[in-house]
Amino acid sequence: MEIVEEDSSNINVHFLLDATTLSPEKILKRMSSITLGMFRDTLNTLTSDDKSVLQTIPNRDDEIDRQYFLLVRLIRSTMVDKKLANALNLENIDILDYRIAANLLEAAGDTIVELANSIPDISLSKTDLNKIYRVAQEIEKIHEKSIEAFIENDRLLAIEAITLHRSYQKKISDIRSSLEPKKQVSIQLLDLVYTFEKIARCVADVADLVQPVYSH
Repeated sequence: MEIVEEDSSNINVHFLLDATTLSPEKILKRMSSITLGMFRDTLNTLTSDDKSVLQTIPNRDDEIDRQYFLLVRLIRSTMVDKKLANALNLENIDILDYRIAANLLEAAGDTIVELANSIPDISLSKTDLNKIYRVAQEIEKIHEKSIEAFIENDRLLAIEAITLHRSYQKKISDIRSSLEPKKQVSIQLLDLVYTFEKIARCVADVADLVQPVYSH
């Protein structure tokens, strides 16, 4: 038995011997939901005195890993069982893209754990932290647009996500540039910016998987 969906009041459990009861889309959505929740909670501690939620991040990442390996097992099953692939309405390219998208979310989860582990030791000013916090909030929108674009196979949404990511990159670069001439830049600040960029790149790359659809 495997928990494939859950919220504060419901748990959806599936019997894994019957692979047709699973859905790559549902598993990816669950991975996305957990990753986004981890990111929001971790980001909020930048400007909060209460850091206790950071202790929950590694365990939540373990659940992302479990869902990732569940999706990998399902994908492998579809590759050797064409009937299952047909039942799930998956073409070979879909199977590959789901594997890549899930891997990107798994990597984002790992990077959020790195971020959570580093925050208690950060000694940057509240002004700098607030600047980074305001810009890093945009990663949530990039994440949501990218996942929706991928699942809906919507190229316009994907372009929106990619555009948001470019805007984010410019803003975070402007913050770094504004501090460097004043010699206020620190290793901690650079590490923090770099970690956020890694997370943003992971979720933006999901949108890149959405290919243009050409009409004949």
